[in-house]
Amino acid sequence: MRANRTLFIVGLSLFFALVFSACTAALTPPPVPARSNSTPRSTPAAEKAEAQGIVGRVPEFDGTAAEEEGYWYSRYNLGNLVFRSGLGETFKPDPAVIKHFIQLADANPDDGDTAGPKKGVAPLKAVYASGDPHYIHQIDFSDYGSLRWDPDSFDKTVTARAQGWTMIKETEWSKQFHVDDHFGTAADDFGAQWRFVGLLLDAEAKQQGLYALQNLQNDQGLIANSDGTLDWGGQWVMLEAFSDLGGTLAMDALPHSTTNRYADADAAAKFLGAADGLFAALADRQPEGIEELSLAVQALTWYAANTTQAAGQQQALEKIAEFGDALADAEPTNATERAFVIRGLVEAYRTSGDEGYLDTAADAFDSLVEEYDAANGVFTSQNVYNIDDVAVIMGALNSLKFYGGDAVDADQVEALFTGFFESAVNLSGLQQSAPPVSVAKDPFEQEEPVIYFGHPNVPLPPKAGGDYGIAPVFATEVTWDGGSWSVTNGRFDAAGAMHASNEFIWFHNDEVNGFPEIP
Repeated sequence: MRANRTLFIVGLSLFFALVFSACTAALTPPPVPARSNSTPRSTPAAEKAEAQGIVGRVPEFDGTAAEEEGYWYSRYNLGNLVFRSGLGETFKPDPAVIKHFIQLADANPDDGDTAGPKKGVAPLKAVYASGDPHYIHQIDFSDYGSLRWDPDSFDKTVTARAQGWTMIKETEWSKQFHVDDHFGTAADDFGAQWRFVGLLLDAEAKQQGLYALQNLQNDQGLIANSDGTLDWGGQWVMLEAFSDLGGTLAMDALPHSTTNRYADADAAAKFLGAADGLFAALADRQPEGIEELSLAVQALTWYAANTTQAAGQQQALEKIAEFGDALADAEPTNATERAFVIRGLVEAYRTSGDEGYLDTAADAFDSLVEEYDAANGVFTSQNVYNIDDVAVIMGALNSLKFYGGDAVDADQVEALFTGFFESAVNLSGLQQSAPPVSVAKDPFEQEEPVIYFGHPNVPLPPKAGGDYGIAPVFATEVTWDGGSWSVTNGRFDAAGAMHASNEFIWFHNDEVNGFPEIP
């Protein structure tokens, strides 16, 4: 779709209650080649994954539509969480910093393209665990204050996963808003508002990183939840978050730009140091179970790609191999576990070049094909899918699209990628609404087919339910009963939603690459 799409912590002292700058660093795809033996892998279940129309599919929905809806759903979920919902501890930006951001985003405010904060914006320094995304006021898309959610519905626990996945999502979207041939440069007469939004997202990621270090870090150097509990999976997510943010801030120029509006040496050192500290605190941790093993391998890849410590990088590579071996020996029992195996083993393959990891990932994919119900776009091993399940299943299929090579049948991968997305994300009601094409998009972004911005099955926010509607965000859980879908938990789970939003933007790794290269 988007071939033509086109500080700093302002002194960590000046900006404690606000570090409104954005971070960006799209790493180039790694050089590990997809294998090119003789013939593509084939399985007895190949016929089951043919790209036949699933029940309810609209004719114009295809793999490209899935990729593009993933882009926009990612953007809707992030923007509604961190600017509109109020689902967390908010902070008030310093007007002087906002003025500086506007100048960074728009060198010529007289060219008809201007930037600035929206009315009622509510940036977050801490992200609450969950909340009810029903609107409590009449919708006015120009006033973010009208788009708040009911604070009485909030689970105000600040978790390592919610904080970490949100930091990553803000960092990744700030990278997207720094793709010059899509959103322009400060001298251009288009895209200024989105360049400004990128700076705001970076600032929120910094604030959230500081909050975690100041309020959640325990005496072991781990990031506890605000209720004192410890989530080991959340430790790996936070390691990835600190690594991604710090590495982005350290870059002089971004891969899709000759500049980096977000460059901030002091903040980079702080967050890369936080990553080194958390890595050290996890030195003796042996992940338990398939999910944690997979999250650990993914996080260690980001850490190895960004750390400035040669010894730490080497230790991370050794751990990737150790945990990759454990993943390869695991025995997944359902689609989600198979997806976690695939997602981790593809990273182990990329970082080591060991084709054994890719072979095992391909075996796990064959099992997915065997259990895939192509007529309904679901897997027979499970009928309940929470947002984390959908995140990792789509992330695993996406990783095979890029790196599976002839270890897997590309047509099968594409069939599952397209069919499961349309069924589990759109037809299920998981994406609860989608805004009109004219909302939250500049005119230069509105030239693509309407289906790229939202599926016909997904209602507009005012029509999604309740007195005033539902925000365009993911539900927590959907269930397939063998004949139809239902939303069985309509709450917004911040960690899961941001996990999915990250996997969805990484469908476009030519612009924002979710598979970092280790130097």
